[in-house]
This record gives sequence, C-alpha cells and structure tokens, in this order.
Amino acid sequence: MYHSILRPRGQRQLKNIGEADLVIGLPTFKNAPAAAYVARAALAGAHHYYPALRTVLINADAGHEAATRRAVAAQAASNGSRDTVVTSRYGGLLGQGSATAAILDAALALDAKAIVILDGQTRTIAPNWLAGLAHLILEDKADLVTSRYRWSLPYGALSDLIVYPLFRALWGRSVRHPAAPDFALSPRLAAAILDEDIWETEAATFGLPPWLATYAVLGPWRVAQSALGEKQLFPVLPSAPTRQAEQRAIQRQAAQWQTQFQTVVSAMLRLVYDYRQHWLDVSAFASLSTLTQFVSPLSSSIASSPSPSEVDPAPLLDELALGWMEYRLLWQQILTPANLVSIEALAALPPDRFYFPADLWSRIVYDFAVVFNKGECDPSQVVSSFWPLYQGRLAAFGQEVAGLSVVGYEGTVAAQAVEFEETRSYLKDRWQAYQSV
Repeated sequence: MYHSILRPRGQRQLKNIGEADLVIGLPTFKNAPAAAYVARAALAGAHHYYPALRTVLINADAGHEAATRRAVAAQAASNGSRDTVVTSRYGGLLGQGSATAAILDAALALDAKAIVILDGQTRTIAPNWLAGLAHLILEDKADLVTSRYRWSLPYGALSDLIVYPLFRALWGRSVRHPAAPDFALSPRLAAAILDEDIWETEAATFGLPPWLATYAVLGPWRVAQSALGEKQLFPVLPSAPTRQAEQRAIQRQAAQWQTQFQTVVSAMLRLVYDYRQHWLDVSAFASLSTLTQFVSPLSSSIASSPSPSEVDPAPLLDELALGWMEYRLLWQQILTPANLVSIEALAALPPDRFYFPADLWSRIVYDFAVVFNKGECDPSQVVSSFWPLYQGRLAAFGQEVAGLSVVGYEGTVAAQAVEFEETRSYLKDRWQAYQSV
C-alpha cells in the first residue's frame, strides 16, 4: 500500500547520514516557534539520556513555505554541538498521519532501533519525555509506548469522554490516551503498519494514534504507557499584532480543533466495525503497565493540586442548542426515541441547572457508532452532528471536575469509562437489531 515518503531532498539527506540508533519524528504544519521549541527539548533529552546513541531528528513538514523547516533546522546547534536534523516536505496526502508515515519510512531506511513521534504543538514538553517514550523500545521491552499525561481541557476531553472510555469498553484494555500524538514504536511495528491499507483513510490525518493503539493491543505487539507529566498546547498566534488578527487566529484554531475532533471520532467509530468480532466477544478487562521512571519530581508533585480544567459552559451550551435546531432530523435517525427525548430536555436547560448524565452519554456514543457503520446516512454528516452533543457533555463534565485534584479528576474519568463498560450490552443489542430506515 502506498504511504507518504520524504521528498527527494530529504531522501538525499538520509542517504548521506546512513544509519541511526534513535529517530525523533516531528510532524509540522505552519507552527515554526512551537516546532522549534519541541525540537530543542527533544534534542536536549537525547543529549542527556542517550549521549552515546546516534540520534537523528526528522521533521516532516506540510507547509509550502520553509519557515517551520528553517526554525527546526536551526535547533541542530542548540545544545552547543552539531545535531543531525533532517527537514523536508513529504509526498502524498497532507496530514499528521501522512507525515508520521514519511518519518517511519525514513527511520527504517536509517535502521533505527527506536522511533519517537512528538506533537509539534506541545508547550509543556520536557527533555524527560524523550526518555520516557524511547526507553522501553530501546530495551526491547515494548513495541508501542503511548503517553499518559495530565491533558488539560478542552483538548484532553476528547480522550476523557470518547476515546478512552470507548477504547477500554471495546477492547478490554485500559490505555489512558489512545489518541495521544506523542508515542514511540519499534521498527518491527513501524514496518508492519506501513504495509497496512490505511493511508488514504482518517489515519492519514489525525486518526493514526487511535488506529495504531487498537492495532497494537489487539495484535501480537507489546504495548505499554509512559507517564510524562502535563500536556498543554501552544496557542495559535496571529499573523499580525491586531485585535482582528487575534480573532482570526482564535477562529482558525477552533476550526482546526473541530476538524481534528471529527477525524479522531471517525477513526474510532470505524474501528467499531473493523474489529466487531473482538468487542462482541470481549469479557475481560485489564490495565496496561505504566512506566514512571522518567516522570520529573515536579510532575509527580502536582497530583494533589487542582486540575486546570475550567471551561466556560455558556458557549458550549449555545452550540448544543444550535445543534438541536440544525441536526434534529438527523438525530431522529441516529438516536433512540428515549435518548432523543432526553437530549431535547437537556438542550432547554439554563447553564446553572445543566447536567448530562454519564450513562446517557455512553448510550449516545453507541447510537452514533451503530449508525455511522450500519446506517444509510453519510458517515461524515453523522460525525458532524455529533459535535454539538459533545459540546454539551463537555459543558457538564467541566462542571463535574472543576476544582478537583488530579486524583479526583481521574476518578471522574474512570467512572465515565465504567458506564461505557456497563452499557456494552446496549451496543450489542442495537448493533444486532439495527435496521436502517
């Protein structure tokens, strides 16, 4: 199956390098300052933890302009020595997954022993992240290491409310952040996924991590998690220091986030069909081991501090109300009558009285999983109509976790996941009895 590769200039750079022990991959798109910061932290981690290894940082960039590539390349001398940094555009579909495929292809050409993929937008990345992800791969004790971090709202809520509980209920494995864009993998796993027929699906954009995590835990691969600390993102900066430019930047970031939401959710719902024989039969649930060796003392000490999880419910509930008007007819085809009545009642509540029960949310997610895969509706429209409902659940969730410690926050997320497990029979019944209208 065709997958993206680096363009000729990047291929020439790889040929000149020859071999590497550790490859750090950095997919980017129009985020020069953030990407440079992440590259600098990753290279510092390689110098500190693996000074004897041959490390190569590969930046696969989607932008036509070279600003991001130049910013990343400039980090080659950031540690007082000349690091090996390859920056290049890539061919094929544009997207985070395609960029990752190009990096994996390059890493295999270098005969790397471990490959670490990092999110180019992380503001809180530290050098210990590099070791936290690479350690088990280099020790040949894992084929995939996913990130386990304190992921601030609203971005972490996609994992909290959909990906994590759905993944746990369907596959019987508790992986805290299956959609995390920071992960590490072995060359054997990298070679296997490059041969899979996924590179023209959601996996080519933002859907690769949940697909990869599912593929690994349900296959003959060794999967672990690594505790890294806290994940916060850089804001999208305006192109000019004006109020109007700032508003455009905020709108652009919101649109990008909604696109990412739709892609990740589509990937997860498609997996419900692809691996239907597994979840129909799964009966045991287990947690994956978590590496904590490289968590910094600061990261460990924040567990009892209040979680920075406050969200303003008003605009979220406005989106729910607007969604009721825009998607009501489509929701009638997706939701059961009882669930639709419950949503109608919730959409009319004022912010100070709003609630969204976790058990109702789990049934709604399962309704969407069934119709996305078995209904006659356009799957992209099904996922688009899911966004306002998610906004409503996020508004309630934000109030549920406001002021909680990290332990309390994680307990609330775990309780949501338990609801998904306990309503799996609902999914089975709907899946087997569903008839499109």
